[in-house]
Amino acid sequence: MVLRLRFLALLLFGALSVTAQNKPNFLIIVADDLGYGDLTCYGAKDIQSPTIDKIANEGALFTNFHTTSSVCSPSRASMYTGKYPDLVGVPGVVRANPANSYGFFDPKATTIMDVMKANDYSTALIGKWHLGHEAPNLPNNRGFEFFHGWLVGMTDYYEHVRYNENWMRKNEEKIEPEGHCTDLFTDWTLDYLDTKKNDPFCLFLTYTAPHSPLQPPAEYYEKVKAREKGISDKRAKYVALVEHMDDQIARVIKKLEDNKQLDNTVIMFVSDNGGAENHGADNGVLSGQKGDLLEGGLRVPFIIRWGDKIKKGQVTDHYMSVTDFFPTMTSMAGINYEGDLSGIDQTKFLLKGEIEKADRTDIGVRRGNRSDCVDGTVFYSVQKNGWKYMQNSACQPFVFYDMKKDMKEQNPIPADKLPKKKKNFDKILKKHIIETGGVSWKNNLIE
Repeated sequence: MVLRLRFLALLLFGALSVTAQNKPNFLIIVADDLGYGDLTCYGAKDIQSPTIDKIANEGALFTNFHTTSSVCSPSRASMYTGKYPDLVGVPGVVRANPANSYGFFDPKATTIMDVMKANDYSTALIGKWHLGHEAPNLPNNRGFEFFHGWLVGMTDYYEHVRYNENWMRKNEEKIEPEGHCTDLFTDWTLDYLDTKKNDPFCLFLTYTAPHSPLQPPAEYYEKVKAREKGISDKRAKYVALVEHMDDQIARVIKKLEDNKQLDNTVIMFVSDNGGAENHGADNGVLSGQKGDLLEGGLRVPFIIRWGDKIKKGQVTDHYMSVTDFFPTMTSMAGINYEGDLSGIDQTKFLLKGEIEKADRTDIGVRRGNRSDCVDGTVFYSVQKNGWKYMQNSACQPFVFYDMKKDMKEQNPIPADKLPKKKKNFDKILKKHIIETGGVSWKNNLIE
């Protein structure tokens, strides 16, 4: 009877188990508001990121990877569900203040952790959550067996307080740790890995660096100021946060080596959205920044390593989206997931260079605070086959870019010269808006 119930539970998630010895581990490292140009391997001249660069040299680096939104909560909702964020109730930032919150993570949405957990993986989140601060949207409610970290948005790196409240938790227990967030999240990760030497795990390590407030350890700030002549204080603090994070990632990699887990662990490094230039970030050659649907808000660093399975030293402009995490991870784990997803399985490309679906569509969305428009309005972008159809505010007109020729988005195509395919983009967006219109982004449980 117990076995039968277990099998029915797996079918609920459209998943079939594979034997434990064939399962890779997964470590997904997420930076917070890291700019496209803010790693050495992405062209930074004033940042030293040897650990992340080494991961790139031992795997693949993507120059055309996109999140589904330019702010934290929506992109994370897509990361965990494989769906566009407004399909799971998170078109904007989830906040503890209901009057300024633009999302409620749909409790019915299946997460990657639900599926991995049903297939005998240990699932954990260490670091920032930012998809709800109370049940039913605490990490332990959404497939994470273990949570050790921060529930809401940006935090004081040392005091761990926001809205005059401590949001640091171990599972659902309120805790009061002392120390810098980046160090704490790393320490907790090392402890967790030591408990999983013989068990397949799926761990999201989600740092708050280099998100504001700019509070790097003093020794890192002083080192950057001494090394980079003429650097502004703001940029120096931001660089110091990145370099501090890179050093802490080195500790995690060493732990995987010591535990003989490294080569059987799929390591992914990504930023949740583009960098905030007003807080010292550099998005390289891209236009726009965090909050925009220009490339500076959506195109982010992405690196993946998996022992000898992924060709070392690849640099690719293959288009990939954060929605692809879910189908790609389940595929790598040997799980047959049959649910409806916005993303596509990129395993064949990563392992063999074979493109699964060249004719793909990717949608970006943001609802929330805009100084140039009515507060709380929503705006969109649609990318397909090298073309981008977008608005950068609900109060701005849609424009069309040929991304193969105009990656910097400097030359919108005039209306009288738009290709016939514009009508197809209109249809794609209309269909999406109709589909998401029935998905509430408010907490109807309390209304």
